[in-house]
Amino acid sequence: MEIGKIIAIGLVGTIFAVLLKKENPQLAMLLAAVTGILIFGIICVPLGRLIGLLRETAETAGVGDGYFAVVLKVIGIAYLTQFGAQLCADAGEGTVAAKIELAGKILMMTAAAPVLIGLLELVMGLV
Repeated sequence: MEIGKIIAIGLVGTIFAVLLKKENPQLAMLLAAVTGILIFGIICVPLGRLIGLLRETAETAGVGDGYFAVVLKVIGIAYLTQFGAQLCADAGEGTVAAKIELAGKILMMTAAAPVLIGLLELVMGLV
């Protein structure tokens, strides 16, 4: 069960990071980052299965590949942005984390722009 592995890795990484923080804060930060990356690696397999299921459902529902790809891209940008920003915030770099979040929001809007434009064109055609 993936959640058991994730919790175990998270707890072990946290305990070691807390113990190391007094002696070697840089190593503790690196350990916390590695712990986060390991957890992210574990969730990639179930995430792939979820994307496959969603893709099949979208095909069955007749949703175009273009729209589905945009939605996946926006969701991916959101998750990766949060992950990167949280790593920076955990390292004490709140300013960098805020810039990552801003960049993620801009990239999500950029990725969603074709869908938004298509929707606006559809509405304008109805008027």
